[in-house]
Amino acid sequence: MIKYAIRLLTLLLCTMPLHAAWANYDEGLAAAQKDDYQTAFSKWKKLAESGDPNMQATLAVLYHTGQGVKKNYQKAFYWYKKAAQQGNPAAQANLGVMYAKGTGTDQDTVESYAWYSLAAEANKDKRVGNQLWGFETIAAQLNPKQLKQAQKLSQQYLEKYALQKSAKK
Repeated sequence: MIKYAIRLLTLLLCTMPLHAAWANYDEGLAAAQKDDYQTAFSKWKKLAESGDPNMQATLAVLYHTGQGVKKNYQKAFYWYKKAAQQGNPAAQANLGVMYAKGTGTDQDTVESYAWYSLAAEANKDKRVGNQLWGFETIAAQLNPKQLKQAQKLSQQYLEKYALQKSAKK
């Protein structure tokens, strides 16, 4: 009986943070559906800080657009990068945009190419327009030396972040 009680208590303690996380997600979603982005932001921030790449990308969008928080491109860049480094293709594409335009960071077409390349690779079966368009547009802006550098960086990122992504499975 005591062993059963200990197992039950252990199970409850282990799943408690999971329930809290789902509650934060659900409460944030309900708030966002009512256009209450401040509440959504506060609920989703906890999940983003705990390492959830989808919530990190979502927080980045909120900072990027100024929904629920003051528009802040540096914070948007920060959260996009955290999510992108965990293999989130949308965050990778948005990071490509930010590097291309110099929004929230210094303009860097080589970095832009590398991040767009990852997003395009992740979506190669879907051929998502934004990733493919950005990848091709940035590639056309690079001189041969930059293109070689960008392709090398892209390969490094593909190996580095693909390993992180597959290690989580």
